[in-house]
Amino acid sequence: MNDMNDDADREDWRDHVPESERLGDSSKVSDSHWDDLVAQISEPDAAMSEMPVEEIRDRLEATERWQPEPAAPIGWRTAPPTFVLSVLATFGAVVLLIIGAIFFRPLPTWFLLVGLAVGIGGAVGLFFHLPGQSKTEGGDSGASV
Repeated sequence: MNDMNDDADREDWRDHVPESERLGDSSKVSDSHWDDLVAQISEPDAAMSEMPVEEIRDRLEATERWQPEPAAPIGWRTAPPTFVLSVLATFGAVVLLIIGAIFFRPLPTWFLLVGLAVGIGGAVGLFFHLPGQSKTEGGDSGASV
């Protein structure tokens, strides 16, 4: 019984819409046009947007003979020596100052100055190891990571 009352209430609000807010025939969308819009929304935008990575690689290899280049080795042994020294100086100075503050009361001035100089020098060294330009500048497609 309540369902019949709910349906009657739903239809009632349509009758109470002011004339100024009612849609004219020119503003209404036909059913076929609406179905086309809904179909376009449900289709993915890109052709390969929901493909797994392996399937994309297989298709690239089949169509373009694409081969991924081997990854560069990562680690402190392959890094430039000045970069490794800068990292060690920066973090070593912080650890040195913390240990000094815990065990030496009062902290000797020379210890504090040496720790600050080494830490700031390491941070400056790290600053100069930042890349000079982004990889996407200069016509690169940005495909590299």
